[in-house]
Amino acid sequence: MKINVGDTVFANHGRSGEIINIGIATDPTDIAAELDTSLNAQTYDTDLNYVGAITYTGDTGTHWCYFDQIVSVEPKKEVD
Repeated sequence: MKINVGDTVFANHGRSGEIINIGIATDPTDIAAELDTSLNAQTYDTDLNYVGAITYTGDTGTHWCYFDQIVSVEPKKEVD
């Protein structure tokens, strides 16, 4: 599944919101992509199976989840 900053994400813990960051881990001990060595991306295809997490903001605040906790994504609507 392809995800992009600005898309709406639905996570397996019942929360949803707009993706504000996509972090990809570069160290095997950094499964949440929190270290300074992790990479930030504007787009990512979860079929690549990298380790990392997204940060998203919704009605109940800012949250994060691992890539494998994403249930579905609604692409950002383009403005004409």
